[in-house]
Amino acid sequence: MKNIINKISLTILFSFIYLVTYAQQPTHYPEANEPIQWTLGNILVYIGGPVLLFVIYFFFRKWEKKKRIEERNNR
Repeated sequence: MKNIINKISLTILFSFIYLVTYAQQPTHYPEANEPIQWTLGNILVYIGGPVLLFVIYFFFRKWEKKKRIEERNNR
């Protein structure tokens, strides 16, 4: 009996998840796929943003490594 209840509840749950994800699908796509215009805002978002994230990640990893080495030397 418990197995049947679990199957029914999973079926209802998956049906609900399907309806929620189907409701979130966009219906109005842009008709023309034009290239992105080279404006200052787009350059900062699409080029500067990822470069900045990479630089921050690089220095964070370097700082963590230095901190780990100092902890090992202080033991």
